[in-house]
Amino acid sequence: MKQVTTIMDPITLKSDLCCDALVIPQAALEKCLKEANESQLKIYLYLLKNGSQNPTVSTIADYFNYSEQDVKRALRFWNGKSTAGKDTAGGNIVEFSGRPVYSKEKIAAFTDKPDVSQLLFVAEQYVGRPIKPDEVTSILYIYDALGFPADLVEYLLEYCISNNKKSFRSIESVATEWKEAGVSTLNAAQKLTRHVPKEMKEVMEALGFPSDRQPVEAEVAYVRRWTQRYGYGMDIIGEACRRTVLSTGKPSLRYANSIIKGWHDANVKKPEDILRLDEEFHKKKMKGTLTDIPVRETSKKASAGKFNNFTGREYDYDALMKDALKKG
Repeated sequence: MKQVTTIMDPITLKSDLCCDALVIPQAALEKCLKEANESQLKIYLYLLKNGSQNPTVSTIADYFNYSEQDVKRALRFWNGKSTAGKDTAGGNIVEFSGRPVYSKEKIAAFTDKPDVSQLLFVAEQYVGRPIKPDEVTSILYIYDALGFPADLVEYLLEYCISNNKKSFRSIESVATEWKEAGVSTLNAAQKLTRHVPKEMKEVMEALGFPSDRQPVEAEVAYVRRWTQRYGYGMDIIGEACRRTVLSTGKPSLRYANSIIKGWHDANVKKPEDILRLDEEFHKKKMKGTLTDIPVRETSKKASAGKFNNFTGREYDYDALMKDALKKG
């Protein structure tokens, strides 16, 4: 087994092979051939080649000119299950958590700090019960590893719980998004959450919401993620909205988000990439490698919509996305 570790982001490549050649274990090869995208494959090969040199997330990001978040997402891909849905032999192909481990002594040292003690008290007031040990760890991770000051963590808790994001896993996810957006102060977080993307109105129109319908903060957060984090314009977002209405027959930003997230995970950069994915899907279906996708009628309302540059599909896009995301 080759170990590649740092204090903050330990990465363990699970392989008993050590020779001059790059030999890919069977479990990893299966994921390479069936599931891995270009960046995931390149990072895995990099680990095979340089595992003995103790690479870190930062060194891998610098080598490929990727963001650290892109590297972490690739490592979490290798952190998952095999294509058959079972644990790979000997555990995960790459062990990576992306977060520090807090000992009992370290937790005690943190909770002795007045601002951390106050945070834990505030968290209990928000959730309405004593917080669990793993929830304490989540707060320490946001405070310590992400570097959020106490007032920002308190605002994060208030913001998430008021928007019905009550699980600490969801709160961590929002904190990570804020970190990626460059948020490090309370003022910056307040500006971010109050900002409504200019594309919001176009999205509401594309989905068929009434003109006087005002979006809630959770819906604004979706559009903010698509435009700011994913870097998508209305050519891609509008197509996701069109497919949402075709598939569900109703406006749903949550459903549109599942489509757009799937495209982002598939490394879609431009509309032509969506057409490529569609073509690949149909080729696989013709070869019998995908399960049959139920057919739904095309919505006349959606067909007459603003974003209609793509050929209408007659398959059930809901089932398509579920099938595709199983492999993501």
